[in-house]
Amino acid sequence: MVPTKLAIVHVSALAFAGLCPAQDAAPRDSGVAGPTAVASNAEASYCFDRVRGNNPERLPPAYLVLKLHVKVSYHNPGTRPLILPLQRERTIYTGLKPEEMKVFKPRFSLLQPAFKEMKRLPADVSPDSPVDPKNDVFTVIPAGGEMTPPLSEEVTLPVTHKSPFKESPDLRGDRVYVKLRFVQLRLSAALATDLADRWARFGVPWTGTLTTNLIAVDVPAKPKDPGPCKDDLKPAHKVVGIQDQK
Repeated sequence: MVPTKLAIVHVSALAFAGLCPAQDAAPRDSGVAGPTAVASNAEASYCFDRVRGNNPERLPPAYLVLKLHVKVSYHNPGTRPLILPLQRERTIYTGLKPEEMKVFKPRFSLLQPAFKEMKRLPADVSPDSPVDPKNDVFTVIPAGGEMTPPLSEEVTLPVTHKSPFKESPDLRGDRVYVKLRFVQLRLSAALATDLADRWARFGVPWTGTLTTNLIAVDVPAKPKDPGPCKDDLKPAHKVVGIQDQK
């Protein structure tokens, strides 16, 4: 897997157009601003992947893929801490032009668990505190601060891939744009109201939809000696020159 040059591009009109809270974003009439999602760092690498099957000798040849590792920070611009569920649904958007991006559906992916609203607290979450004892269900973003740690997302895009059913565009020598949309786990109206009272000293419960700024990847025309993909392969290139959201 070989590193290549990657640039993160912030397009303010597109980035902020996507920051739309869902209908259950915060308790009604709370007047609390939701967070923003910023792709703050990324690493890119290339390798050859194969179509999975029981008869490898009959499968098509391996194809080049881009593996993009992205750090996403949630920033709270408001004056009160926000309490967010960590479980989320992710949608990937890609395109060769920022104004022509479409939902990208991975060809092969593991079945995801059903995404349902939370009607009662899990056993490992205290009704008296969202973070004590420590759990992986909720996080608190301080007023004017960032979520810690940031989200770590991996996106795998085909660079050269043909099949009898679909032909993905050849991305070699092109710039491809990527952005991520997250829908945080929804809380039932009754639970959200209850937690808003119980956890008032920690912050305000928030759920909704967030979209990152654009990530622009310059795919080389001839990646240099990419090897076979491995599940534990680490990214090889750290990106610099990321523009902040204004």
